[in-house]
Amino acid sequence: MRPSALYKNKMFFGTDDAFSRSVEIVVTPAIFAAIGWVFDRWLGTSPWIAVSFGALAFLGKIAAEWYRYVGRMSGIEEEMTADRPTNQRGLDRVQEIDDRLPAGVTLEERSET
Repeated sequence: MRPSALYKNKMFFGTDDAFSRSVEIVVTPAIFAAIGWVFDRWLGTSPWIAVSFGALAFLGKIAAEWYRYVGRMSGIEEEMTADRPTNQRGLDRVQEIDDRLPAGVTLEERSET
């Protein structure tokens, strides 16, 4: 029987995803540049199409990773705030001031004789 996904070793958790994303960031622009090179050869232009396709693919992958990161971090922040105990120390309550004096204490001045 196959172990569940949660059974992964915590030391290596997420490394396979990070490696695949880094390969995508490198390989995707290379593929787009190769397609641009084919168009450059077909149209007889200089490497402008290849460079533009590669740069466009690279910027697209970086933007996609940025939005994926922002989405994941906002989800983690929502989890953290949802799990946080509220009003544990009463910090959100209005401060109550007890202005009563302790027993046996008065505000009258003592006359020392």
